[in-house]
Amino acid sequence: MAITISKSKYMAGVQCLKRLYWQVREPELGGVPDAAAVAIMEQGREVGKLARQLFAGGVEVPFCDPEQAIRITRELIANPEVPAIFEAAFENGGVFVRVGILHRRRDGRWRLVEVKSTASLKEEHLDDVAIQHRVVSRSGVDLASSCLAHVNRNYVYTGGDIDVWRFFRIKNLTRRVERLLPKLTFQLRSELRVLAMPNPPEIPTGPHCTNPITCEFFDCCNPPLPNNHIGYLPRLHTSAAEELVEMGVESILEIPDDFPLSERQRLACTSVQTGQAWFSAELGREFESLKYPLYFADFESVNPAIPRFEGMSPYDQILFQWSLHVQREPAARRLRHIRVAEAL
Repeated sequence: MAITISKSKYMAGVQCLKRLYWQVREPELGGVPDAAAVAIMEQGREVGKLARQLFAGGVEVPFCDPEQAIRITRELIANPEVPAIFEAAFENGGVFVRVGILHRRRDGRWRLVEVKSTASLKEEHLDDVAIQHRVVSRSGVDLASSCLAHVNRNYVYTGGDIDVWRFFRIKNLTRRVERLLPKLTFQLRSELRVLAMPNPPEIPTGPHCTNPITCEFFDCCNPPLPNNHIGYLPRLHTSAAEELVEMGVESILEIPDDFPLSERQRLACTSVQTGQAWFSAELGREFESLKYPLYFADFESVNPAIPRFEGMSPYDQILFQWSLHVQREPAARRLRHIRVAEAL
């Protein structure tokens, strides 16, 4: 069995063929996920495990050699006593996928369920389910439907165990993914062609660099811009930026005086061109109106997909840390940190 591409690699190619190429051929060029990205991935795994409670008695295929995983999957499919399979493994045409949940229906047919920790169906989810649908159905499985299970934002946690039947919403995407199959075939051919190339494809940067996720090779294609680049103008519309580039203008220093900009953009432009900082005439009056002591409060929060406390819904914000500093008088050179006991 020659596995050329996995589901995750296929999805990388859907976002950008250059991202796919680098993932397979030069993965060392990619950046390391930061703590926030790691936390999001861990949250996704937690939601995926929770979804398994929808299918009691299901059996997980261990993460092992692909050929072994496929063999175990076949054995579980052949066993009528197994009601569901978690992380079922399949390969067809060099494409390898692992299905989050494969549910055996009462009529003996199967239902594919992809689990996402998002609160709604997103466009990229269709490609994700479609590639699984293609591989599984072509592997001899009698697939009745392909679905997506996502988090129900309106679920309210009442304590005890999570009510998984209310926490999740399952949408049948069978017809929608089947309509995608011709496009998917073309996409696969493009990806396999790119992977056979000696060099990465030439693809210009654009919104796909950060949508649906920020590419781990972002810095390879998007080197840091000069400090005076037009891209730093506040809320500069894409059409305006394109017009400036067509004029040969990429530096704020070169923007003509008669080029249409908003009031805020023109202030920023003038400040860069003259080298003089701009301050609102009202700023001084605002400072004069302040009365000491001044208090500076800050707090941090998280928004977990799985509610932690009664009355919460998925992705509600939870405050977990706060701080308070005080400046007693204008001449004070340092802020004093107020401790919890003092604040109470």
